[in-house]
Amino acid sequence: MNNRTARRSFLHTLRVVGVYAFVLWCILPVVWLISTSLKNDVDAFSRVPVWFFTPQFDSYVAAWTDGGMGQAMLVSGGIAVVSSALGILVGLPLAYLTTQVWPAESAASARMTLAILLLTTVPPVLSLTPFYRTFFGVGLTGNPFGLTIVHTFYAVLLAVLIFRSFLVAFPREIREAAMIDGLGEWRTLFLTILPNVWGAAFATFVLALIQSWNEFLYALVLTSGDSQTVPVTIAGFLSFFGTNWARLTAAGVIGTLPIVIFAVIVRKHMARGLSFGGVK
Repeated sequence: MNNRTARRSFLHTLRVVGVYAFVLWCILPVVWLISTSLKNDVDAFSRVPVWFFTPQFDSYVAAWTDGGMGQAMLVSGGIAVVSSALGILVGLPLAYLTTQVWPAESAASARMTLAILLLTTVPPVLSLTPFYRTFFGVGLTGNPFGLTIVHTFYAVLLAVLIFRSFLVAFPREIREAAMIDGLGEWRTLFLTILPNVWGAAFATFVLALIQSWNEFLYALVLTSGDSQTVPVTIAGFLSFFGTNWARLTAAGVIGTLPIVIFAVIVRKHMARGLSFGGVK
């Protein structure tokens, strides 16, 4: 009995140590990022770690003004909000089409769903060249518009998958009753279906916004100058001739902080939106 108790105690201690080690492993990069951003250039570049220093914010000012982080955050925020909203506006009707207008078990719905799933599995690097050649031909490179279209495309895929999981369980009899009352498809969608999936719409918006804010590959190729997003602007602090680590980490903190604060504020609403079903 004592051996069994000792074994349980050892396993419990091992689990606790493992959890704390994992949390520490996750937190250390964040601690390094913040601490380095508060050092002066000499301490930040020192090969020997400087544990005690006087915090300074010159790097934040330089990253915001000279580094262009202020402009980049405006661009990223605008693209993220617009593409996320458009993704919902396009994705919801598509999900409605494949679950309510077409029965979810129908061949047409299955083919549409399969096509969407296949599109989500295509690596972005494979679709980068077609997007670039198309946008270059119509003058949508070097500005936010081409990138907004790409982010909207991926937001639509995300929205369809999320909305479809809700609308599959939505009784088709409700739609049929609305149609008998003469509402029509669009009014049925926005007056009957949408109020029941507000939680899913909010969760989709948050996920699409975070996805757009963090996207790097398309932003690197399709934007330039004042139209560059936060990830591309941060990457610009890396130089072949030398890297100012204080400014680089300050830019990282500036670019990460808004989306982290936003995620913390909406986390409960997002979890509720993803966990609740589509029917009230």
